[in-house]
Amino acid sequence: MEATQSPVPGKFEPPEAVPVLTFPEAVPEILKGKKLHKLEWEDEKYFVFLEDNRLKIHKPDGKAYEWIMSKEDLASDDYIIL
Repeated sequence: MEATQSPVPGKFEPPEAVPVLTFPEAVPEILKGKKLHKLEWEDEKYFVFLEDNRLKIHKPDGKAYEWIMSKEDLASDDYIIL
């Protein structure tokens, strides 16, 4: 009998044409009202946006929270614009 892999939820894969950015490169796009997603976040329902001059993070529960960035968030180079 051949062994099979159990199903694992797939990671969000952006289209190949979408550029991957550092946080400083993404800031101008956020200021234009675009949404920012970090590839490390496996669910595309996680994204960052600007609201009332504050960065907010939308989570899969449908709610938005103030985004408290870590040093790693600032140094990451795996952001895409949704």
